[in-house]
Amino acid sequence: MGDGATTRAAGTRRGEAPPLAGAPPSGLAALADRDLVARCLAAGRLEDEAFAALYARHAARVFGFLLRLTGAREAAEDALQETFVRVHRSLARFDPERDLATWLLQIARYVAIDGHRVEAKVKRLEDRRRAEGPPPADGPRERAERDERQRLVDDVLAGLSIDDRSLLVLRHWHELTFAQIGEVTDCSARTAQNRVEAAARRFQLALLARRGDARGGAA
Repeated sequence: MGDGATTRAAGTRRGEAPPLAGAPPSGLAALADRDLVARCLAAGRLEDEAFAALYARHAARVFGFLLRLTGAREAAEDALQETFVRVHRSLARFDPERDLATWLLQIARYVAIDGHRVEAKVKRLEDRRRAEGPPPADGPRERAERDERQRLVDDVLAGLSIDDRSLLVLRHWHELTFAQIGEVTDCSARTAQNRVEAAARRFQLALLARRGDARGGAA
């Protein structure tokens, strides 16, 4: 498989990962990750169809993670392509006892950091509750207040380091455990917890400072 395997598709909607060139056979969709990895590596070669099935299964989650880190669809698409290129090159070294989805997030995080693809401003993050159903109808004032709160949170997140931002996204948007975050960031679960809590404190301090500035400007 070449580096262009995860080609960008025009016309995909925001929040959707660009599809892999060529859809995987439907029969592979029923296989577990471990079996697909073994299928990829069968006879000492990487099987494109099995790899395409892995991509189809995991690309959306990886893309959502990268989109939240970069705040820009084009940057997230570039990072997604590079992530699966690295996965393709490294698959023979994957430990089948590990969780594949966590390993993919780890590589995606490295790609986002190494490529310096995070922009100065993170665009609006998706509302985690959106999938739970349509929100209750709000009046113009409520909508304006909610949008203002969201903009404030986005601005504060954008001002954090990529390390802090990725830790908070992994914990509060992807809802990973501290053990899983430790896998992604190459540290123990306890260290991951300490780092997440420190990132949360920095977020809260920055949020309080922004609110204070806003009140001062309004006075």
